[in-house]
Amino acid sequence: MRYNFNIKPLVLSALFAAIITTLTFFGKIPVANGYIHIGDSIIYIAACVLPFPYALFAAGFGGALADALGGYTVFILPTFIIKALLTLLFTPKANSFLTKRNAFMVLPAGLITVTGYLITGWFIYGEGAFAGIIGDCLQGAGSGILFITFAVTLDKIRFKQRLTKQ
Repeated sequence: MRYNFNIKPLVLSALFAAIITTLTFFGKIPVANGYIHIGDSIIYIAACVLPFPYALFAAGFGGALADALGGYTVFILPTFIIKALLTLLFTPKANSFLTKRNAFMVLPAGLITVTGYLITGWFIYGEGAFAGIIGDCLQGAGSGILFITFAVTLDKIRFKQRLTKQ
């Protein structure tokens, strides 16, 4: 019996989850109610490469694992949901990372990050959740800028075409 199963997206998903975890955990800067990091920009990159379910799990699992390793266990489930939602905005169907759509989607992605962690923080800290808004805004803005920088660089070396080549 032959199965028509392509293992490449599964392997790339695990690789992106590991990169997201690593860059989130080791590249963090502490702020009021948590930390800011560069992992979200890699989530955007993963969402531009991987098909929907693979990108969703790479982002959610990578972010949640970083929270688990960092001792932010109360944030594991919310982080999984927030990071998974970010992948819905970007398209893997284009031949390049930096499309008009993907460039524009950094704005709603930042809004999802800020809103998601504000709601989560409200349940955990009450009114103290507002202390994290500045850090979350910096997170969203920084991730958007880094994504665009990475996307331009990766497009120049035709990385997506090389990565997705069968």
